[in-house]
Amino acid sequence: MDAQQELPEELKNLALIRNDPWEFLKIVYTKDEIDPKNPIKRFPVHLEYLHYYTRIWQREKLLVVPKSRRMKMSWINVSLFVWDAMFHVGRRIAFVSKKEEGSIDLVKRAAFVAANLDKNVLTKELIPKFIHSKGKLEFPELESAIEGYPSGADQLRQYTFSAIMVDEHAFLPNAEEMYGASMPTTEGGGRFVSLSSAAPGFMRKLVYDKIDEDDEEDVTIA
Repeated sequence: MDAQQELPEELKNLALIRNDPWEFLKIVYTKDEIDPKNPIKRFPVHLEYLHYYTRIWQREKLLVVPKSRRMKMSWINVSLFVWDAMFHVGRRIAFVSKKEEGSIDLVKRAAFVAANLDKNVLTKELIPKFIHSKGKLEFPELESAIEGYPSGADQLRQYTFSAIMVDEHAFLPNAEEMYGASMPTTEGGGRFVSLSSAAPGFMRKLVYDKIDEDDEEDVTIA
């Protein structure tokens, strides 16, 4: 008999979820702020493009993602990085936003994901312990953490990160400098994810691979 078949069901679930972020997303709940009657919802794994994006996220270390409302790009990336920190040792992940309150909100989302996993699939005893404080979500047993930072190149140069996620990158006043300060992360084997609504500027150049070219006529990136 296969050793995997001898494991209790909850341990099979744990092994599956630890090894595959898409399986993790199947037990994630999100919060929909514009739906007062039913704000807590399962992550929409029925949407095929989210499965496709998850596999790209696993494969690629540098992602620049134009987003629009209701696409769940913020939620999926927050959740994927929760998976990364929750099931891997020594991860240090930075969530960057234009202002401090924005980065704190991203970490709050991460804490919401960690606190609201489907306990019918993964029991509370099997979920790594975590501590949520202002702007930080820690997994002390794994020495992993997700931390929120306001935009600023100097903020990121001070530390070594396993991954950096930047929200609304196109609207940061120092978008290019912040990107440059983040590059040692990816060059060292880490991950960099840039998310933003459509806007001209440096992120548009990243999307179209034109960072070495002079400004041209604005191109919509959505």
